[in-house]
Amino acid sequence: MHAISLLQIAPTLAEFFEVRLNSPARPVTSILNFMHTCNPHVVVLVVIDSLDLHVYSEFAAELEVLHRLVEQNGLLFAFEQVSSHTTPAIASLLTGLDPESHEIVVSADVAASKIKSILEILDDEGMPTAAVLDTNGAKPLLGRMSHVFGVEDREDIVAYDEEIKTHTLAVLQKQDVRLVLSHLRSIDRFAHRGWDLQIAARITNGNMKEITEAARDRDGMLFICGDHAAHRKARNVAQDTIPIPIPVPLIVASPYP
Repeated sequence: MHAISLLQIAPTLAEFFEVRLNSPARPVTSILNFMHTCNPHVVVLVVIDSLDLHVYSEFAAELEVLHRLVEQNGLLFAFEQVSSHTTPAIASLLTGLDPESHEIVVSADVAASKIKSILEILDDEGMPTAAVLDTNGAKPLLGRMSHVFGVEDREDIVAYDEEIKTHTLAVLQKQDVRLVLSHLRSIDRFAHRGWDLQIAARITNGNMKEITEAARDRDGMLFICGDHAAHRKARNVAQDTIPIPIPVPLIVASPYP
């Protein structure tokens, strides 16, 4: 496992697609080499909310798809979280800028921001992109990229993620799409509620199995990462005493046959 910065993901994608991104972060050479070798037609960037390295390891059996991707031909990286909140973390992931620079704290800030994400930059350059996320996050993106799917937030997070997955599979049928963002949230919701994360991991694994198969059918590549450490009640008590940041994983893989 190698350490990188979350801020390096967007610059790496920009380098591969040969577009300019205004970020001080450098592309990751090993990922670029892997991408050039596989030459994916589409990249599917899946953000699994609250997937940190502890969750990834503790629920290895339940997250079998992710571990198999790494074992077969994938790359596994670890990075420190840039924010403990989803919106600024994903903004950093897509812009290559830290939260202090992009100043996107809540979804409404996206509409007012003049900073373009890698999704918007690619779309402007004639390479259609797509985003599948909650309605509040989707609304500011309408008209700024080719395909935007918003899913209404609800207490039934399992049904919510099912809808996210369904839209993601649908957009992967569009042959012109080059980069897709998809945001799954079951692990995060279960962690906040103090529910059984084993169940959330199994739900996430099932959704990832179908997304992986769809990416494989498009000769695609997967970038799978968390956005921040899981907000687990028992863990938070311990962290009040020993505030050790928990790394977040990034998996880069060409789907197995």
